Amino acid sequence: MDSAESAVYGQNIWAEQSVIGSMLIDARCVGLVMAGLTEGDFLLDADRRIFLAYQARFAKDQPMDPVMICEDVAPGDGNFRGYILQLMDTTPTAANVAEYIELVKETARTTKGRSIGQEIAASLTSEEMGRLFQQGLDLLSDRERNDEADMAKAILEFQDFLEHKPDYLPWGFPLLDDNLDVAPGMFVVLGGRPSDGKTALALHMAYAQAEQKNVGYFTLEDGRDILFPRLISSISGVPLRNILRRSLNERDYKLLADANDEIIKRRLTIIDAAGMTVNDIITRTHANKFDVVFVDYLQMVRPSIRGRGTRQDEVADISRALADMARHSGIVVVALAQLSRPPQKGKRESPLMADLKESGQIEQDANVILFVWREDETSSKSPRHLTLAKNKLGLLGQWGVIFDGATQKFLPELQSDRPVAKRAEPEQLGPTQMTWEELIQ
Repeated sequence: MDSAESAVYGQNIWAEQSVIGSMLIDARCVGLVMAGLTEGDFLLDADRRIFLAYQARFAKDQPMDPVMICEDVAPGDGNFRGYILQLMDTTPTAANVAEYIELVKETARTTKGRSIGQEIAASLTSEEMGRLFQQGLDLLSDRERNDEADMAKAILEFQDFLEHKPDYLPWGFPLLDDNLDVAPGMFVVLGGRPSDGKTALALHMAYAQAEQKNVGYFTLEDGRDILFPRLISSISGVPLRNILRRSLNERDYKLLADANDEIIKRRLTIIDAAGMTVNDIITRTHANKFDVVFVDYLQMVRPSIRGRGTRQDEVADISRALADMARHSGIVVVALAQLSRPPQKGKRESPLMADLKESGQIEQDANVILFVWREDETSSKSPRHLTLAKNKLGLLGQWGVIFDGATQKFLPELQSDRPVAKRAEPEQLGPTQMTWEELIQ
């Protein structure tokens, strides 16, 4: 250990001993310590044991004086009693316990981060490295943990909430934009059966969002050599068949050239993700600082841990991991998902959330669930519909969508066939709305 590491280690020990000493000389500090620290934040075994003794008594609302704590940890041990007396003697006041707690938390993160770094350096596989890297990201994301609010704090946060314009995503359909409010940190599922158009629809949405956001599109089924021609066909209007066969005429070349300048402006990155685990996707997302990610599609993502159990268990783990990434990182995750096939071919009804293939966990994790589907799976020209089946922050609806298969393009106009209920006009909402300042006076 060099001199710099020795200094850091000494500071760590001093901070945690000051926290323990504060509880020993003033039991009123115990609740604050219990709310701010865990046993894993302590480096010394003796300090950890004292913390656990206080935690046990605090949970049972039992008296907490130094004599009882000493008997709980090491009854009859004179050396341990001497250590407790030493901590009480070297901690002059408990008034600074809040600062001691923050110092312990920060130094504990630093120590854990160094340990993770050493494990990464010794990793034997990229999968293991990705898992450790995610642990490091989780450790850093906890730096500003703020998971409690009393009512005074909550009302201040609410005031700040009202003063900031919401940052809702566009979807490439004006009618949908008016009825679907998806904010950072939300998990969206886009479901469909094979050839119903969920990839083409996802590309339409991703391209629209990439005008304002940094968007990553993880494709696990088709490579970039297939996916990008579909995208450029929908944007330029050049038939996909002409592009794939390289049978372009002069008009096609002009349309492609005209589309280039607009395409280059979009912040959309396509990642060939075949064989990626969910940890690989999470790591790449953070590395590229994406605001929105599309995963095409969820059931093809490899589980980070093999042998988890049933296939349903694996898919549930993947769904939870993507939803957790969204919530903890403030990233919008749009996961495409396969639907179970109906028992009979031919005429079909709108899908249900129970049709999500291989896991009910997907339905539970998602903030929003959309379905794209055809009335008749035996016909590529069958009418298609977009169903908003789950929307935690708004209303539900169903619309007809126009899809041009030749150019893989969805038109932005939606045709209401089970429209979202009309929102109330301001005069229908009762008394005139007041400003925040008027409300709190």
